[in-house]
Amino acid sequence: MPTFLSTETYHRLLADLSGAFMAAATSSGADLNDKLAEALACAGVLPEACRGDFENVVGMAKAA
Repeated sequence: MPTFLSTETYHRLLADLSGAFMAAATSSGADLNDKLAEALACAGVLPEACRGDFENVVGMAKAA
């Protein structure tokens, strides 16, 4: 099942991913994988391995 994003979020993510590619392609010190991961993280897209880092944060936000 696909994941749907708002049109604005989709276009921002696409621009961020394009920018990450260009930054890695034009810089000798930039790694494409790192730049793409950064763009995805800024969009709130994280790997399952990061879930534990946010479980306590969400719990604390609900308690506040």
